Amino acid sequence: MGLEGLAPILQRLDKEVLFAVIDVALDVDGQLVVTDGTMVHIHGMRTTIRYQELYPGHSVGAAYRYVELRNMGLEFLKKHAIIESAVYHKTGLSGFEGYFEVVVKEPRLIEEVLVLLRAEENRRYPDQKMRDDVQSAVARLLQLADSFPNVAQRLRLRRIGRDPLLIRDEYDMQYLFAALLETRFQDIRPEEWGPSYAGGSNRVDFLLKNESVLVETKMTREGLTDRRLGEELIIDVAHYKQMPGCQALVCLVYDPERRLNNPRGIESDLSKVTDGFDVRVLIRPKS
Repeated sequence: MGLEGLAPILQRLDKEVLFAVIDVALDVDGQLVVTDGTMVHIHGMRTTIRYQELYPGHSVGAAYRYVELRNMGLEFLKKHAIIESAVYHKTGLSGFEGYFEVVVKEPRLIEEVLVLLRAEENRRYPDQKMRDDVQSAVARLLQLADSFPNVAQRLRLRRIGRDPLLIRDEYDMQYLFAALLETRFQDIRPEEWGPSYAGGSNRVDFLLKNESVLVETKMTREGLTDRRLGEELIIDVAHYKQMPGCQALVCLVYDPERRLNNPRGIESDLSKVTDGFDVRVLIRPKS
C-alpha cells in the first residue's frame, strides 16, 4: 500500500495512538538529521513530553503506559512499512528506562508520513495547531542542541593539510547553529529586534517565524559565572516575552570547557512557562 492509502487509516486511529505515532515519528525524523545511517536510537521516556494525553501524570504506571504507547506507534510505522524494525533495550532497573533501536527503510518515508500525520492532527484539532507547532519546534531545537557539541567536535577533525573549523566565540557558535537551523526550519529570521524594556531594546538571534519561537545563543567565556549568566538570561526573557505573537524562547548555552558549576540548576530555575510564554534554557554539552 502506498502512503496515499494511509490517510483514511489515520482518520480511524484512536487519539492516543495517533499522538503516539506522531511522537515517535518526530523523534525518528529528528535523529535521522544528525546521523549518516538508517539505524537510530530514540528514548523510551522523553525528557520533554509533547502530548499530555500520552503521559497525563507522573507515576510509575504512567511511565510504563507512555513507553507502551510509543511502542504501539513504532509498531504502526512498522506495519505500514515506514520503518524496518524497532527493538526496545532496557538500560535501568525499571522497564521504562531504556531506548528503542529503530531501523528505517527509507528516510524520506518518515518525512512523507509526518506530513500526513500533521494533516490528520490539524483536521481533528485545529485549535491546537499553534500549541503543537510550538511544541514540535521546541522538540526539534532540543535535538539540535543535544547534537551541537558533537557537530562542533566533528568540524575540528579535518583531512591532513586542512585547517580545523573551530568554534572560538559566540559569533562562530551562532554561525554554526544558524546552519543547523536551516536543516529543520523553513523561515528563519536572524537578529530580530525586541521591544524596549527598562530603557533599552535588544535583539534576539533568531525568530522561527512559522512557529512563533525565538532562539537565543550564548557561549561561555572567562568571567561569565553561573550568577552572571543567570542574570543575563533573566533580562533576555523579560525582553523577549513582550514580542507580539511569540509563544516560546529557547536559549542554547554552549559550554565546551565546562566553566559553569551548576548548569542543570540554571536550566531548572529558568525553564518555565509564565503567562503562556514557554522558556527553555539548554546548556550543552551535558555534564
